[in-house]
Amino acid sequence: MGKKLFNIVRIVLTLLFLYFVFRKIEFSLLKDAFISSDKMMVVWAFILFMVNTVLMTLRISTLFKVFPQKLSFLKVLRYYLIGLFFNQALPTAVGGDAVKGYKLGKAVNDVPSGLLITFIDRLLGLLTMLVYLFVAILIGGASYLKGNSLYLLGGFGAICIVLTIMIFSTRLSGMVYRIFFKPFEDKIKFLHRIKESYRFFLKTKDQKKLYYIALAYSFAAQLALILAVSLLGTGLEGVTLAVEQYFIVMPIIFVVSMIPISVGGFGVREQAFVSLLALYGIGKIPALALALLYVGLYILMCIPGGVLYLFGEKEKIDG
Repeated sequence: MGKKLFNIVRIVLTLLFLYFVFRKIEFSLLKDAFISSDKMMVVWAFILFMVNTVLMTLRISTLFKVFPQKLSFLKVLRYYLIGLFFNQALPTAVGGDAVKGYKLGKAVNDVPSGLLITFIDRLLGLLTMLVYLFVAILIGGASYLKGNSLYLLGGFGAICIVLTIMIFSTRLSGMVYRIFFKPFEDKIKFLHRIKESYRFFLKTKDQKKLYYIALAYSFAAQLALILAVSLLGTGLEGVTLAVEQYFIVMPIIFVVSMIPISVGGFGVREQAFVSLLALYGIGKIPALALALLYVGLYILMCIPGGVLYLFGEKEKIDG
């Protein structure tokens, strides 16, 4: 009952977010923005989306090499695509990461550790996006920001660097956890997941080379994604963002989209595009057109996962 209620709330919130995004929008102007867009830029962006998918698969595949059982690239790709389908296309409390982690964990005969590895994979994605955000501010992206945004984003970047140092310092991370997080461990389940993931990381720390390789794949994957969105923006009239500005906008949108208050991030993600691009003087129509192109390409990437789930993996997962 609780999960059903949560899904209903998510659907209602998604519809509300989409209403606020699309209200007072002249759809004829939005249609004109799509028609006048550079189609070749969309094609190149889609190619980079596919490159992102391959690199993300390599990232989680590398992490699963801590287990003695070997998984083929195609098997990991299959479960990654199914997870993408669940994350983006379905109003489910199961979640794409849970499905992906469960299937990969089952393949290595250790479902709990498989779920932890999947969680670590997600954290690597978050870490690399925050690093890009911090670097973009350092190299001049901050000059385009207004008000207190600079301090807010700089704080995000600084936290990212501190967390990276903490991960590899057992004594420092233990001290910080005991002081700031342990009192809330029983109340916030997310903290327990972080703690268990870190313990697993410590148990496999002797294979840290695999974590470095996975981190490299993560940087490459997120770079491909950000460049893909920059190509979409280049092909749209009215979107005048410089390349380095996408390294500020996209990490924020990535983080916002992870907040589980809507179905697949719909509504929240589009509003984030509109609000952030408004800081750079970009109107609502071109900003929304960029958001919808981005979402459209992601939905295309979800289709193979949906086909695999419905015709190849549905009974295995549901069972």
